[in-house]
Amino acid sequence: MVDKNGKLFGKINLIDLLIVLILAVLVTFVALKVVNKSEENAGLTQVRISFFAEEVPDYVAAALKEGASVLDSKENVTIGTVERFETGDPLGFETDTKGEIQAVQRQGFKSLSLTALAAARPGEHGVTIGGVLYGIGHTLTIYAGNAKLYLKVSGIEPVS
Repeated sequence: MVDKNGKLFGKINLIDLLIVLILAVLVTFVALKVVNKSEENAGLTQVRISFFAEEVPDYVAAALKEGASVLDSKENVTIGTVERFETGDPLGFETDTKGEIQAVQRQGFKSLSLTALAAARPGEHGVTIGGVLYGIGHTLTIYAGNAKLYLKVSGIEPVS
């Protein structure tokens, strides 16, 4: 099969054949990635995801800005952009000396409602963004611009 000159069947150089095969595999891989990306974006709809945090430090709330990118820090998925946010009185709780839970308002903290706009694939159990399923009650840590927040998904609705 291979002659003394390193040619397959006396016509094809083995090194040239390997280079052609590697190039063919690379072209196929890139083509499949491009096709999968376009299929991945098909079926996405615009949704409004609401988040809520009982207590965030004042300085974190002050760092929020509308239009900032929202990133899920654990999954490294960009969820969307901050549409709006609102602060209120903090909703803290602690146990008193009798073992009863009491509401407290700590100084230097606020509650936070944040709404983000996202492109997502709706499903039976919530919405999928970047391959990650998000549902109401989902707890996560996000970056919203320079602010890092630990909060819960409090609502998901399609944008009309």
